[in-house]
Amino acid sequence: MRSPRLLPLLLALPLACAVIPSFADTSGLPTDPRKRLEALQHALVAAAMDTQTRVRTAAWVDSTGKLHENTRITSDMKVRGVRVQSYVNAEDGPSAAIVAESRGATPSEDICKANVQRYRREATLETALRITTSGADRYQWAMLMDQARARLVSRATINRAWQLSTPANIPSTAYDRMLVGAVPDISPYHMVIELLPPGALAIEPIRPKQSFREKSAQMVKTAVNYVTDEPRRSNPVPFVMRLSVYERSNQRLLWQDAVPFFFPERELVTTSQPLPPGLLSELDRVLDGWLKSMDNNFSCRPQQFNVLQETPNGWVINGGQIAGLSAGDQLLLMNREHLPARILEPDSAQHLALVEVVSVASGRAVVRQLAGPASITRSGDWVATPF
Repeated sequence: MRSPRLLPLLLALPLACAVIPSFADTSGLPTDPRKRLEALQHALVAAAMDTQTRVRTAAWVDSTGKLHENTRITSDMKVRGVRVQSYVNAEDGPSAAIVAESRGATPSEDICKANVQRYRREATLETALRITTSGADRYQWAMLMDQARARLVSRATINRAWQLSTPANIPSTAYDRMLVGAVPDISPYHMVIELLPPGALAIEPIRPKQSFREKSAQMVKTAVNYVTDEPRRSNPVPFVMRLSVYERSNQRLLWQDAVPFFFPERELVTTSQPLPPGLLSELDRVLDGWLKSMDNNFSCRPQQFNVLQETPNGWVINGGQIAGLSAGDQLLLMNREHLPARILEPDSAQHLALVEVVSVASGRAVVRQLAGPASITRSGDWVATPF
């Protein structure tokens, strides 16, 4: 178990603003998990009170003539995360000294770099050909997709920010799934590399206009090939490559980028031939740019693991040794349908708990409750975030 004195505590809130990096102050650090959870809740309430709040009240009379009222209090608190600097003793109980940007702030590169944790993000990666083709051309496109996938996996492994794996092959029928013992993927993220026809997404690859000298050289080359009976060559083929990152639990699109390409001209032969070196070098350049863009984007996103199921010992989450979790790690468990937007409501404490990892496998872990409500309802979008 990590010492609580190593406390860059990151409260993962899946929203859109910046985290101010700072080093933890260990003065007044509560050793009781209930005090820690209470301090975090007080800090969130204080941060929400500094933003605009809305109160919505509904009232109705049922068939028996009884009056019912429902009040919902929401805030505009938009923070990517709350980093605890220190714990303090407020008048109404323990709290936490936190630093969070106001709504609409844009996280800087330095702030995002300071938010990098020791955890890796797990994702499945699949490829999809959206270009209508057949025969030898389809073989070339398949080679390109295989290269794109292999090179992205290799770069992500070296970068250590992502762990990419092949999606599970799930049969379409329940009988076949039981026959082969198919297990669905549980990793938090899913990536897709797609090859699209030119003009897709309003992206049209455009080649630079040739100069008179280039046009003349092309005409001479065509004439020489005709006289010397050189093998015929195909025309350059434009296409678009797109990479998308989804959150698996709700298929929400988190990040996406598309880049125009040209498949260079090549000899028309009856045997297989490798991909043109120029195309592969351009592919490497695009993949490096994508990984850099994702690093900048996800470094400001809190690490979150979905709650998969309840067990007699606690809950199972879709994060394990591959993601960097280990036994003894403490996580914050929250219901994203209520927090943090509805942190000001009286029952917000029922949607927040402190848990500890008791057992861990490669892709999942079991956590048990340390502090929080006596009974946690399983309904809702519950996630766990490490700190």
